[in-house]
Amino acid sequence: MPDLVFTPALTVILGLQMVFLLAGCAILAARVRSLPARFVGIAPNRLTPSPFRASELFLGAALTFGGAIIFHVVVSFIANRWFPAPADGSLGRCQALTGAGVQIGALAGIGHAWFWHLRPSKRIEAPAAGMENHRAPTSTLPSLSTGAALREGSLAFLALLPVVWLVNMGWQAALDRLDISAPPQDLVALFARSGDIPSLVVMLILAVLIAPVTEELVFRIGFFRWIRTRAMRGVALFLPAASFALLHGNLAVFLPIVVLAVCLAIAYERSGHPLVPIVAHALFNLNTVLLILAGYPV
Repeated sequence: MPDLVFTPALTVILGLQMVFLLAGCAILAARVRSLPARFVGIAPNRLTPSPFRASELFLGAALTFGGAIIFHVVVSFIANRWFPAPADGSLGRCQALTGAGVQIGALAGIGHAWFWHLRPSKRIEAPAAGMENHRAPTSTLPSLSTGAALREGSLAFLALLPVVWLVNMGWQAALDRLDISAPPQDLVALFARSGDIPSLVVMLILAVLIAPVTEELVFRIGFFRWIRTRAMRGVALFLPAASFALLHGNLAVFLPIVVLAVCLAIAYERSGHPLVPIVAHALFNLNTVLLILAGYPV
């Protein structure tokens, strides 16, 4: 890790990190203590079984990734013509718009899949294959209100933060010990080398507003909820998390992202409300962005 220059901004952000980490540890301890000894590590389940068949899940995934690819190609072509790379080597509007195109294309694919194929009025209702063997019974716990979901998402962010930090430190130490070097994530590099304010604003919206919605709809609300009713809980937690980490395509953060994804899935499982993992994910990304902008190497 390079030497830190403790600017006022970095000092404030690191102070906030300490507050967040301590609060997260307290929340984790309180939740573990609230469970009977035989149930430690087993979260309450408010999820109802996913109504979609495997073919419908694959159709939604194909439309989502197809939309991301198409928008990436189109936006990249246009942006490269209108916004050439800055001469100073910084990452400018072209890269920011290309990243936004991927996320917006994925959202467009999700919207198309839902409104034209998967919403109840478009589907022919039939028992989903494998539902007779599902291992996650329909929840009888009360559903959360929107306000409660926003609060639970904020608490989930605080609770997962110390876990992800600890795993990240161990993972980085292991990579260093094995003399394995890996470049930073694309989004981290974009923020660190951003050339102008408009690009920074686009990337901030992308990281904090668009990406959490897209990724949670696909990996937790879609994939995790579907497989949770058809496989053992450990498998249901790991497979979407590993897929999510692999999609980021960066060894430097692979295990921390797996752990982050598992924590988000548990938060969704505990709450049964899609806003909870979305809010927790958005706050985690915002926290990471603030660290990067303050000069902390992540």
